[in-house]
Amino acid sequence: MFPPWQGLQYLRDMFGGKGKLAPLDNGRYPGLSWTSVAEVLARA
Repeated sequence: MFPPWQGLQYLRDMFGGKGKLAPLDNGRYPGLSWTSVAEVLARA
């Protein structure tokens, strides 16, 4: 489906730090709260 070089390019970029999402601005969404794994599994 994808050319072989694309996987190599992905690995190069991830290990090189190009895939880092910074800075995270979690303060932009004050109405959101974290959900624990236990809460998610309890709903399933």
